Amino acid sequence: MKRHLLALVLLLAASSAARATREDPAMTPSLESLFLDYSKTQLGTLSNTDAKKKYLYTIQLEKSKLMHKLLRTIYENAYDLYREGDFDGSRELTSKILAMDPGFQDAAILHRASIELNGSVRPAISEQKLVDDRFEEGMSLYRQGRLVESQQRWEEAAKLSPGNLKARYWLKRVRGELADEHFRRGQKAYQMHRMREALDQWYAALVLNPKLPQLVSNISRVESELRRQEANDKLQEALNLYGQGQNDAAINVLDQVLRIEPGESKAQKLISEIRLEIANQHVAEGRGKYKERSYRGAIESWTKAVDYGYDPRKANVLIARAKEQLQRESDEKRKRLDEARRAKEDAERKKKEESERRKKEDEAAKAQAAQSKQIQAQAPQEPEQAGQAAAGGGQLASDEAKKNANKHYDQGIAAFMRGDYQKARDEWLLCKQFDSSNPDCIAGLQRVDQTYGSGQ
Repeated sequence: MKRHLLALVLLLAASSAARATREDPAMTPSLESLFLDYSKTQLGTLSNTDAKKKYLYTIQLEKSKLMHKLLRTIYENAYDLYREGDFDGSRELTSKILAMDPGFQDAAILHRASIELNGSVRPAISEQKLVDDRFEEGMSLYRQGRLVESQQRWEEAAKLSPGNLKARYWLKRVRGELADEHFRRGQKAYQMHRMREALDQWYAALVLNPKLPQLVSNISRVESELRRQEANDKLQEALNLYGQGQNDAAINVLDQVLRIEPGESKAQKLISEIRLEIANQHVAEGRGKYKERSYRGAIESWTKAVDYGYDPRKANVLIARAKEQLQRESDEKRKRLDEARRAKEDAERKKKEESERRKKEDEAAKAQAAQSKQIQAQAPQEPEQAGQAAAGGGQLASDEAKKNANKHYDQGIAAFMRGDYQKARDEWLLCKQFDSSNPDCIAGLQRVDQTYGSGQ
């Protein structure tokens, strides 16, 4: 469409320039006058689909009007060239018009005449002869009862020579006769209940003779009957869908009924009943989801119920209750997550503390083992040294031996509590070497030997 409009503008500019040059060589056409000023056009946001469709349809309609206006202007230029005897120029312009709009009848008539008259020595005489021939052909066809063809010939004569009164008179007469014929055919079709056919005939008569008596009233009556019939058919279809449980589809069909017949009371009543039924279904569906703790689904169902006419106040109460439950569940979930996080942190902390404790115990055990080996290496000499000290009369040596004995006894107790019984037995043996009369060491050794064996 844009390409055609641009071609039309350029073609119009060229034809206007040629015409202006012949009339006044000093005049030049202003191309700026051939374009529309779109700079001031402001379009709002079109979010609705129907609005977009209507807007696009309006744009296409305006483009079509603009194209028709440009073509008409070019045709007038071509007709001026024809009247001036420039049949070649007229033929060139009309051929371009027909390339863009093959249905442009005036251009087609002028194009055929320009081809027939092209190369004439005396254009005026040839033109008059062509018009007379068209008129006589029309008369001949009219006498034969071929009214449509005679109309075409007289229409060509009238287009080529608007001042030809005979052609205009007979054209008006044949158009009236054709209109009467279409009117009679429409009446016959209507009597046979063929409404569409009757309308087609009467619309054809309306194009030929808009002032024909009763024509407009007949068209209006049949259009009303057709709308009523179509509305009744749609209403029956909606009832069938409703009976099958297809409520949404039934509502869509009823909307179509109301677009055809806005005052259709049956459709209005039925659509109200169906919408109320659908609303109640959504309410019940929402209650079921609420019981199943599907609160979001319940809210969605109750919102749909409002769309179909359910009381918004009642729906808001139900929705608020569901939102409260959602918030409560969200708080409980957050609380459980916090507790799980703290429990995990406590477990990791305890695990770390236990690991550190075991590490320290292992280090202490290794130190005790090293010390035990050192004591065992020195053990055979210690009693002798202790005896020498005793022989020397030293109370100090006896106290030192008891101190070492108590130390090894405590280490044996620690090992025994850890379950390291071999280590406990070794410590208590060392205790007995330092103090053979220590009853605790002897009791510990007896318990280990009796319970777990001597380990030897």
